[in-house]
Amino acid sequence: MLGTSVAAAVENDPADDGSGGTGDSQLRLVRLMMWTALGLIMAIRLLSALQEGLAWSVAFVTMAPYPPLVALLAGPRRLRVRNGLLAALVMLYAVPFAVAGTHWDWLPWPLAVAALCFFPGRVAWPLFGLILVATDVAGMWAGDGALGAITRTLKTADDGLIIFGLYALVAMVARLDAARGDLARLELLRERLRVDGELRTVVGAHLRAASVRLAQAVDAEPKIARDRLGAAVETVRQALTDIRATAADYRVSPAPPAPIESPRVARLTLAAVFVCDASLQLVGAVQTYHRPWTLLLLAPLICAAGVVLLLMKPSRRQLILLGLLVGVPAMPFGYLLWELSAIANLWPFFLGLVLTRMRPPRSLVITGVAVALYITFFFYPPPVPNLAGMAGFLVSMAILTWVSYGLIRLSNLVVLLHQAQRDLTREALIRERTRIARDLHDLLSFSLSAVALRGELCERLMETDPVRARTELTALPDLVERALTELESVAHAAVGLRLDQELTTAHAVLEAAGIQAATTVETGTLSPEVDAAIAAVLREAVTNVVRHSTARTCLITVTPEGPAVRLRVVNDGAADPPPATPEPGPGGSGLTGLAERTGGRLTAGTRAGGRFELVAEFATDPISAPGPAPLDLAPENGPHLRL
Repeated sequence: MLGTSVAAAVENDPADDGSGGTGDSQLRLVRLMMWTALGLIMAIRLLSALQEGLAWSVAFVTMAPYPPLVALLAGPRRLRVRNGLLAALVMLYAVPFAVAGTHWDWLPWPLAVAALCFFPGRVAWPLFGLILVATDVAGMWAGDGALGAITRTLKTADDGLIIFGLYALVAMVARLDAARGDLARLELLRERLRVDGELRTVVGAHLRAASVRLAQAVDAEPKIARDRLGAAVETVRQALTDIRATAADYRVSPAPPAPIESPRVARLTLAAVFVCDASLQLVGAVQTYHRPWTLLLLAPLICAAGVVLLLMKPSRRQLILLGLLVGVPAMPFGYLLWELSAIANLWPFFLGLVLTRMRPPRSLVITGVAVALYITFFFYPPPVPNLAGMAGFLVSMAILTWVSYGLIRLSNLVVLLHQAQRDLTREALIRERTRIARDLHDLLSFSLSAVALRGELCERLMETDPVRARTELTALPDLVERALTELESVAHAAVGLRLDQELTTAHAVLEAAGIQAATTVETGTLSPEVDAAIAAVLREAVTNVVRHSTARTCLITVTPEGPAVRLRVVNDGAADPPPATPEPGPGGSGLTGLAERTGGRLTAGTRAGGRFELVAEFATDPISAPGPAPLDLAPENGPHLRL
């Protein structure tokens, strides 16, 4: 089957919101192709009525069912309105029979289009088949004969499939444009759920085990408390190692998805249209020349052309082979064997490839030459059609050329939209994995380092100062619980920092590392964005002091500086410091990354006397940083601020 009903998709088509943009331009393109094909089919049906000798007034009456069909295809309608239009279409289709009887080229293609486009697939295709059977039976009853009835049925199927295929592609492009971020959001949710489960399994088990051991150590005998504390610290360090390894893994980009193939509906519609048109040529040749062996002459050539058009990969070889199969037999051999001239009616499929694969002016020259050669067949072989018949043949050629070009072009367009959706999803996943890696390093790694340092301090104090050791030990389970909370928040981008908490934690971590800390805060209440930004930089700065220096003292100040607030962290013991602005790597995001993410201004470097100084400034009136993100899927941890 070519597909299911697209009525529901078009009913929710967002292209009518007037929002403009690239998506709307793509929708306008595919709609233009559909409406052009529809207009050409209507024109050829009018020319066919005139060719039958009908008066102009009667010929226009035969177009009575077209207005409700156009209204149905025009856009979303309420169910009651759509049902009313379908009823009007059926009733108006009967009007020409009351005026002209069966003496006109009646084809129930509007009914076929309505069946395919506006009913569910399980109803549409049986109804479409019923219309074709009824057309064949009615044709024979009206005196068409077997071949004439088959011709009428094939024309009905051809026109119905042409409009349905283009209409389905319009709906597909509309859905892709409306849901271009849905796939990314869905994959992002799956990634977060996967990460959440992985972190709980890899890291959460260690933290819960450490929390239990610390809780047992609080009220235990000194020897047992020391053993439990040592085991808890070792467990925390193992969790810290796992976090750093996990963060490094998340910085690896996800594998690219599998290649996207052309949309099935376009390929199958093109195949169905080719089969209908090829069958028309075979039946028409036998009907015109009354020589049954015509089928033995034409069928192999037509089948070979179908294989090249539908099964070969797009290439120059495909274009050349199809041109040879449908061009050379018709011209010049069509002048020797009249049956071969029927193959010229398949030229539109070749021209559709030409217009798609080749650039102007070459494609236009080939098309013009093909049309000129096609016109010569009006005069030889006989019979020579009248003027309306000639116009009908040319319009028919234009329809098939436009449809083949449109299906190939729209197929490529849908592939591009799928590619854009896939790239958007991949970009969102990369951003999310980068955020998780950063948060694991900047947030959770710091918390676990604090637990490990204070645990080691507690172990040392048990010999020299048991009272203080007991106080430090009592505080450790709360730190582990906080780390567990941060772990649960990392996968869902819900980690938040507060400056007052970070100052307290920083002071405790520095003292646990044997570094004398002095803290000065001279600002009032800060906005949550600025507060979180300073807290994030402070956490990274203290981590660097503990890990990359031999500091004995550290001074932390938070002061107002005009319209900004300044964080200053100065430590000694920086004789062999790390780079002033470390690059992000497997170990973490670094200070440069923090400055970029928070939108602040950050400077860091060595100073006289073996000191290392970090200064970060943030505007007290934050606004969103310039440069919109492609999707609001995974907000960066930390605000975007303007200095």
